[in-house]
Amino acid sequence: MGKETAEWYNTQILVGFTEKRGHAWHYKADLQQAEPNHYPNAIPVGDVHRRLFKWEAQKQAVFFKENDTFRQIPNKVAITRSDTGDVFGVFSDGYSTHQYGEWLVKNLANIIDDDISIGSAGLLKKGGVAWVSLEMPDNIEAVKGFQIRPHLLATTSHNGTIATTYKQVTTFVVCDNTYEDAMREENQSLSIRHSKYSALKIQTARDALGIVHKMTDNMVEHIRLLADTQVSEQRFEMILNAMVPKPTIDKKMATTRADNKRDILVGLYRNDNRVAEWRGSALGVLQAFNTYNHHYAGTDKNRIERNMTNALMGSTKIADQKVLQLLGIGK
Repeated sequence: MGKETAEWYNTQILVGFTEKRGHAWHYKADLQQAEPNHYPNAIPVGDVHRRLFKWEAQKQAVFFKENDTFRQIPNKVAITRSDTGDVFGVFSDGYSTHQYGEWLVKNLANIIDDDISIGSAGLLKKGGVAWVSLEMPDNIEAVKGFQIRPHLLATTSHNGTIATTYKQVTTFVVCDNTYEDAMREENQSLSIRHSKYSALKIQTARDALGIVHKMTDNMVEHIRLLADTQVSEQRFEMILNAMVPKPTIDKKMATTRADNKRDILVGLYRNDNRVAEWRGSALGVLQAFNTYNHHYAGTDKNRIERNMTNALMGSTKIADQKVLQLLGIGK
């Protein structure tokens, strides 16, 4: 489901808060070597440094061979990994390396000055890309019975693919696919280029991001907007017809499938304890369709893997957005 190997996922990616969230999709205990990469609570900062960021990116001179003589290429440097010698790329000599331990951990400790904890951290592309995901240690109840968990994603690269970025996200990053999904989110962010003039100004970062409290406020506001948006039975029926239209051609099998899906959705909306508490609101409508997609669509075989695939590939987000559009909320 990703571009890295199973062993890489289980040694070069750390996953926290498993008591609240469970294991990542790639969890394989037999591949985790001397110590597990999953943590029941927050990941200790020391473990992130020790297990992931104990090496540095180094600048090396670049040479070319002319006849039997090696000549240095002016104004060019290669960025290499100090422990393995892997070459991440060749850049102009003005390229600034943003060391992972400093830019993704130390600087965040200066920006974030309250009870924020590390939820996940990892390396991708042989260490060419790295991230740290910070989150609140406890879920936040946006409305009664509905909990959220905000994240602040800090990421940078040594291979020139991305600038150092601090970004508010809703995706919990545990692999390359979820990383890419989080980076596609259109949320507030701050990017700092790898130039010789780059330097993280803590107050600038704090002001630009509004940090996690602002993000949390925005998420809570969105959930409350959904909960406060009233939806009549007639409007729910209209949305149901748009999402699950009855077949125009008289085909028994297609009609039966549509009727079954509609019956399940109506049952969820009106009676299911995961949904019915918010019946009559946009939140209830969205929950009904989201719950159906996660627990009833398709067969039970490989359901967990299929749900994860849908989340990674954006199918879940697209389905939710369609419902929101019909409700008149969102783009």
